[in-house]
Amino acid sequence: MSFSDHLDNFIKQREQLGQQPNKMQKRNTYVVVDATDQSKAREAMAKEQEQATLRAEQETKQYHQRIRGRCVLPSEAQAQQQRQDNSRPADPDRIAYIQQLKKDLKLKKYAAE
Repeated sequence: MSFSDHLDNFIKQREQLGQQPNKMQKRNTYVVVDATDQSKAREAMAKEQEQATLRAEQETKQYHQRIRGRCVLPSEAQAQQQRQDNSRPADPDRIAYIQQLKKDLKLKKYAAE
């Protein structure tokens, strides 16, 4: 096959593609999406926390677990859980009183204008 024959075949194929919908052309296009600075920072922080956990385990030869981003020993984690204050259950009378104060405050604001 000579170069002119090859060139003629190429031109014919290109013309045929031009007559068809652009499905063939769109199929080969790729979109490159760059990571945002926030996602890069999030990934870097997660990687650093994993490495910190591994370093802590290697230095102390004890298992560490991560709580809120900090590497702690199991005994420290248990102490933190014991120190957590149990919140009081919501008092319905107090909630009703607060809602009434909010309503009164709204009425006063509109009345002043």
